[in-house]
Amino acid sequence: MKRKIFFHPERCMLCQSCVLACEMDSLEVLNPREIPLDKTPHRRLRLTFSRGTPWVWRCQHCAFAPCVEACVTGSLVNEEERGIIHHPETCIGCGSCMLVCPYEGLRYDEKEGRVAKCNLCLNKEVPPCVGACRTRALVFEDLYSFVQRIRKRMAVQIGASHGGGG
Repeated sequence: MKRKIFFHPERCMLCQSCVLACEMDSLEVLNPREIPLDKTPHRRLRLTFSRGTPWVWRCQHCAFAPCVEACVTGSLVNEEERGIIHHPETCIGCGSCMLVCPYEGLRYDEKEGRVAKCNLCLNKEVPPCVGACRTRALVFEDLYSFVQRIRKRMAVQIGASHGGGG
């Protein structure tokens, strides 16, 4: 079962809790007051406001990922169950993956001299960004369940618009 992070922009309040939770996780800190001043967190997601809509920019774990094709060292690998996994120890920081990503899902880490991206925090039950989102704008679930729920909701809306009882 392939699980992904899905974003519902209509629920987002631009509170930045997801960004803070992700950054704190990258520093292995549980309390924002414990963030070390000498360390820079990895920027694996970014929250913006575009054309009147909030949007979380992060790796979409594409089925046919251009970043994987562009990676000259093989640091980016598309794994069936886990999505696009980044192996930073082999990354040379050339940025070719960043140039081809349509979602701005990869970030250059100046301090490390290499690329950083969301690996879905697969070592955790729920990624910290999802757990921090109180409005459930970010959800973590398997692709099939998500698609089925959206299809059902759309069918109800279409039925209601055509005079059906729903």
